[in-house]
Amino acid sequence: MNRPEYSVGEIGARLAAALSTLDEQTWRVTEPHGRVLLVSAGGDRLELHIRGYGPQAGRVIVGCGDPDDARDVPMPELGTTITVSPARPAEHIAADVSRRLLRAYRAVRPAARAWRAAADALAAAEDAVLDEAEQHLAALPGTVERSGSPHLPALTLSTEHPYRGAVEQVRISDVRLGHEVTGPPEQAVRLGGGRWPLYARVQLAVHPRLLPALTRALAEVAATTEVDAVPTHQCPHTHQPVCPHGHDHATARQVQ
Repeated sequence: MNRPEYSVGEIGARLAAALSTLDEQTWRVTEPHGRVLLVSAGGDRLELHIRGYGPQAGRVIVGCGDPDDARDVPMPELGTTITVSPARPAEHIAADVSRRLLRAYRAVRPAARAWRAAADALAAAEDAVLDEAEQHLAALPGTVERSGSPHLPALTLSTEHPYRGAVEQVRISDVRLGHEVTGPPEQAVRLGGGRWPLYARVQLAVHPRLLPALTRALAEVAATTEVDAVPTHQCPHTHQPVCPHGHDHATARQVQ
């Protein structure tokens, strides 16, 4: 006997109607990018798909989805799934979803919302540190490049040619302030990733909060330091026909 085929969209519509009756708030079905989502009036999100392979092929996977105000939050309750038979009555599936998914999901939503807000504030603070550091480095000769990665912000100042300025290169990476955002001891997920300081790499390890002051000091020192006077014996070496630093020693000797 052939197994009947079911449409995940049709199952989602029946489940949304059953949840609207059981849950006493309206649920609607949406299909962004081909995925079937159920969204409640309160912002709860469920994802549906039918497993296409393995021993559970043809069964429906119902999982919790990230709420709009708590995306990418590492709490297991926000990613729990259950497997149900597509032939079950929608009312029975809705009861299972309510008991096995929604209760825990809704219980952690306030903490997840606070986690997301803290993480966003943390990212803004890290960007502010880089913004000020970039402003100071821009006063130095060379090119300042900023990493586009939101997970590993970095800043690099490079001169066009080595030794043509008081500062050859500055690379700032790992600008993370995660130790400043922590949760209560009883919270399973530590906010920000831990309680210990994370240091930025700038050839030496410094606290990220010191980066603006450090880059400002670099700019001030470079602006007031004379770098043209280089001892003659240092450049070029005897095996180098041309000074690698870009200095014109022939002209300098003529002037002397």
